[in-house]
Amino acid sequence: MINQKYSIYTVNFALICVSSLFFSASYNMLIPELPAYLSNLGGAEYKGLIISLFTLTAGLSRPFSGKITDTIGRKPVMTIGIIVCIVCGFLYPVLTTISGFLFLRLLHGFSTGFSPTAISAYIADIVPKERWGEAFGIQGLCFGTGLALGPALGSFIKMYSSIVLQ
Repeated sequence: MINQKYSIYTVNFALICVSSLFFSASYNMLIPELPAYLSNLGGAEYKGLIISLFTLTAGLSRPFSGKITDTIGRKPVMTIGIIVCIVCGFLYPVLTTISGFLFLRLLHGFSTGFSPTAISAYIADIVPKERWGEAFGIQGLCFGTGLALGPALGSFIKMYSSIVLQ
């Protein structure tokens, strides 16, 4: 029987869920526009590698970031992941070579593995064990919603902004 005595609906839980939504949306905003941009840079044959490198390195960083999360704490690892992802976001318009994009996608993907790992551990810290399923389900919904909204938001920004890509 689930113990309803302790609510999972706290300010910290709401903030981590909203953060998760925005975090996953942020790195997916690029996806619909990146292939055309890479083609314009002359990297049409590298599109698949550049796009998939992000996911590969994000996956590879999870065990590493999990170990660091257990060693230095959840909030520092979340912060590191978010800061590196923000810096990477600002580097996309600056790096205009295929080799630059390969490096950037590798770094961006690796850092993206940090926050979701630390978020999961943090939720386990702030939510009673008997409510983990519910809490992880809600946080997963927020993360997945961000994954779905990110590409649409990225295309919307490109359509209605004065930013011209190559």
